[in-house]
This record gives sequence, structure tokens and C-alpha cells, in this order.
Amino acid sequence: MFNNLGRLESRDIKDNEIKISKIFSSIDAGNTDLAKTNIIKLLDTPNYFLREFVGKRLLEYPDSEVMDQLILSFVGHKFYGVRAAVLFYYYEKYKNDPKSIIKILNMSWSDTPWETEQILTEMWKKHHKLMKNEMLKWADSDSDKQKALAYHGIEAITKVDHLFVIALIEKNLDFPHPEVQKKIINALVGVIKAKPADCYSFIREWLTNPTESRTSSIQIAMRKLISISIQNNSNKSNKVDELYLLTMQVINDWKSDPEKSISELGTKLVAFSKKPQMSDSEI
Repeated sequence: MFNNLGRLESRDIKDNEIKISKIFSSIDAGNTDLAKTNIIKLLDTPNYFLREFVGKRLLEYPDSEVMDQLILSFVGHKFYGVRAAVLFYYYEKYKNDPKSIIKILNMSWSDTPWETEQILTEMWKKHHKLMKNEMLKWADSDSDKQKALAYHGIEAITKVDHLFVIALIEKNLDFPHPEVQKKIINALVGVIKAKPADCYSFIREWLTNPTESRTSSIQIAMRKLISISIQNNSNKSNKVDELYLLTMQVINDWKSDPEKSISELGTKLVAFSKKPQMSDSEI
């Protein structure tokens, strides 16, 4: 039985290969309308992995010009699954041309946010220099959603360029939209995990100019880091975890800080560190 949400199993792939072959045969016979109808039926699914499979598999049709025209007719389609497959088609087609992929994402991010997130994650891993330039622009977007997407997947470069990650976080640290703050919290946790000794000083500096948004986000990020560091340290029998050591030192220093806003947060975090720890999703 086909898995509506999970990864495709071998039987799923085989069944869908047959459907793709029939679509190709329809195109070969000049019956493009039938091919389009069957593509739409195939993509009437909530399954991310099937959308990806179909989009990339359609690229294998021998006559690329014919398929390009067919795919072009699906751009902006009313069905999400079709739009998602179109994005995957172009992502596969231009996988060796990252600048073209960025152009495509600039046009499609609002129509296919889930798939865009996956592609952004891969782009940060493979083309971080290009991504840095482009995501600076996205972080300045008038759209809350595009602004949030600028931070998705940035954890991939925390070890190689933590200063850029800190700078990008600072751009929207006070931006109140919840989705933007959620992404910023994730990025903040990621960069501190990667470079705790280098990053905690920036956090204290931000807290000297407190706003409701930044204080809330930093507190959530710190609670996550406390839980992670305690868990990491409990798994090491003979060695104190660096993240744990630095995090505990930082929150205790904050507790005694002359800045009232910092000492208040430090007091809360020290108290939190002494409680039974919750899972990351519960914080």
C-alpha cells in the first residue's frame, strides 16, 4: 500500500515508474493533454517525496525542449503538488548552475515554501558564498515569510563562518513576527553550539539593549542550549562537555551582571538549569 507521507519504498518507485513511462508514451504519441492530465493526477498527493520523484524523473524525457514547454505550462498551477514538482524539475535541471537556482527560488518561494526550505538547506551546504549574498537580501525582504526563509538551513555554515550567522541574526533580532523569531532561535542555537566561546559575548551585548522580542528569543534559545548541554555532558563519562562548561559559566556570570536586564535573565536561566530538563520540542 502506498505511503501517503513517508519516503517511497521500492514498490512505490516501481509503480510510479510505470506511470511515468505511460506519460512519456502519451507525449511520444502527440497526446500532450493526456500526459498533462496524468501528471496532475499523479501529483494529487501530500507526499513530498513523490513530488520530488516526479519532478526529477520528468527531466529524463529524451526531448528536453518538449518537456520544458510542458513544465512551463504548469508554472503557477493551482495545485500545490504540481507547483512543487515544477520546482524540483528546475532544481534538478540547473543543479550545476546555482545562480539559476537562486533566480528560480526568487520567483517560487511563496508558492512552494516546504520544498524551498529543503533546497535552501542543500544550497547552504553546497554554495554558501552565493547564499550569503542572496540571503542578506532575503533578510531585508518586505515579506515576513521570505525574511524567515533567509535563516533556514544556515546552521550548515556555523562552523565555517559564525560571524556571518551572528550578523544575519542581528539584522532581524527585534523583528516581532513569530515565524522569523522561530528561525532566528534555531540559527542562534546552531551557531552557539558550533562556536560557544566565540558567540556568547555577542549575546550579552544584545541584552544590554533589551527589547521584548530579543529577550524572549534569547531566553528560549538559552533554555534549549542548557538542555542540550546538560544532555551532552551526561553522555560523557570522563570529560566535561565544552558547551556545558561554557553555558553554565555564562548563565552564572549573567546572574551577577550589573545590568539589571541581564541579571534577571541569568537568574531565570540558572533556576531553569536546576530543574528536570524537558525535551527540545517542549521548551
